[in-house]
Amino acid sequence: MNRLQKLTRFVAATIFIAALAIAAAAQTATVGGKVFLKQPDGTKTLLPGAVIKIYRVDIKQEFTAKSDKNGHYIYAGLPYVGVYTIVISAPGARPQYFSKIKASALPPEMLASYDITMEPGDGSTLTLDQVKSLEAAGGSVPATPANAPPSAEAKKKSDELAAERAKIENENKRAGEINAKLPEIMKAGNEAFAAAEKLTDPAAKIAKYDEALARYDEGLALDAKQPNILRNKTIVLLQRGRDKYNVALKTKDQAGKEAGRADFKAATETAEQSIRVSREIKSSAGAAGAMPGQNEELPMLSTRFDAYRLALQTSAQIDNDAAAKAIEEYINVETDQAKKDKAQSSLGDALFYAGRVDDSIAKFREVLAKNPNNLEAMFGLGIALAAKVMDATKDAPLVVEAHDLLQQFVAKAPDGYPRKQDAIDSVKTLEDILSTSKADKSNKGGNVRRKP
Repeated sequence: MNRLQKLTRFVAATIFIAALAIAAAAQTATVGGKVFLKQPDGTKTLLPGAVIKIYRVDIKQEFTAKSDKNGHYIYAGLPYVGVYTIVISAPGARPQYFSKIKASALPPEMLASYDITMEPGDGSTLTLDQVKSLEAAGGSVPATPANAPPSAEAKKKSDELAAERAKIENENKRAGEINAKLPEIMKAGNEAFAAAEKLTDPAAKIAKYDEALARYDEGLALDAKQPNILRNKTIVLLQRGRDKYNVALKTKDQAGKEAGRADFKAATETAEQSIRVSREIKSSAGAAGAMPGQNEELPMLSTRFDAYRLALQTSAQIDNDAAAKAIEEYINVETDQAKKDKAQSSLGDALFYAGRVDDSIAKFREVLAKNPNNLEAMFGLGIALAAKVMDATKDAPLVVEAHDLLQQFVAKAPDGYPRKQDAIDSVKTLEDILSTSKADKSNKGGNVRRKP
């Protein structure tokens, strides 16, 4: 192993990762009320069989309720956060919709008695895309009384709408089946994850993590565009990778360490996918999906940061440019200054492995200027300077600075601290360089010489 390899490899030391708890389910609300049909004389009668489609448009979710024989409908378990479009259709009625509704902005008692009055019509329904088109045109659903004879053009449109409705009904049936299964699948995955966190036997924990991942993959097979399932899968991959890696370190099992690294790499890829899917859904939702004043992405960006941080610390084979970009993005949106500062050292690591050694040196110096005792930055700067020395022919002060920084790290880092043994090896290598340089200078004079 050459000097540069000695200086740049990461130590195989136990990684202690704080348990990453899966977020608790969001608060839910009950929405319900009665559906009426307006009569020609202005009176209203209760309307059974009305279908109430509730579309959450800030993320991809759909809920369905139907009025009973007394015209009453109810849906329990509607997420209290989010933006909704409600589409109502019924036999003999003109479809109508309400958009840009925020459940959190309405009192619970209003949600529980949300009455709807329908106008007479042809009993057709509306898709979410049709609602968006009507909104864009600034219009409302055209009135079509049930007893009005249809024109040829109206009949053509009615036939087209019927065909579209049949297609949508099939899609809705499929979506309904998926929506009915996904909550149970996600619950099973979360329960397996929670059970794993209570265990102490590594093999038993890993088995439970495997079970959780199997449930999440089952859900993603039904619908790959589920950002919350993807994020939870990322968290479980990180925890499983940690346990695999730690066990392998104790038993000196190289294959086990590689398995841990593979989980960390998979976690970075799954985290990237969760953010990409979330952004695609929000983009398709348009302005109605915007949530000003809130950064809904922060939890996902934070999880992605954790994935890249652990991948970098264990030398997993990842896209280092992507890591630097992801960590910078997280730092830019994180509001907790302590967390921002902590992430800067990981950014220095990412820059270093992306080949941007000078940028990594600048970043580590920035961190140490704020906190001279930051061990990660101390180690990172020492290694980055030492790597730079390997390409230099006259920067003897860099050798000394790198040696001193790593020596400080060794003195301050407790036993078992990640990278401590690597720092010890690097100090010895730098001492060899200094010793050789002094001998060369003493014997031959002139500038210190370096081997490439």
